[in-house]
Amino acid sequence: MTATMRAEQRSRNRAKDLRQLMTENLQGTTELSALQQRLLNSLTQGIGLDGLHYQHEALDLDIQLGQQSVHSCGYRLLCTDEYLGEITFKRSRRFTERELQLIEAVIPALVLPLRASLREQAIAPPESAASQA
Repeated sequence: MTATMRAEQRSRNRAKDLRQLMTENLQGTTELSALQQRLLNSLTQGIGLDGLHYQHEALDLDIQLGQQSVHSCGYRLLCTDEYLGEITFKRSRRFTERELQLIEAVIPALVLPLRASLREQAIAPPESAASQA
């Protein structure tokens, strides 16, 4: 096995392990900021992020967690043409190509929990309205 093949195998294993960690960490909550915090914690273990910024303009959501550092990579999240928002990962040093590939490999683990969380948010009354009732 060549060094390149070993590196590719390590990268696939790392993506698989991180996807598994994210799947486990993202289950069990439909509260959006808790979901984002769990995502940040999972990716910080696997990649070393400083923070993240999640936005969904139509739902007036803007969540910033951790440190909003200089370097970033952002993604528009879609699930079968359903817009789920935009997420930007931040850190103080540049992302390598391999790290970007790893992020892109694990983002699918976020889609279903995020979609459920957004649906829950859409049907639940705002906390201020619920507490006034």
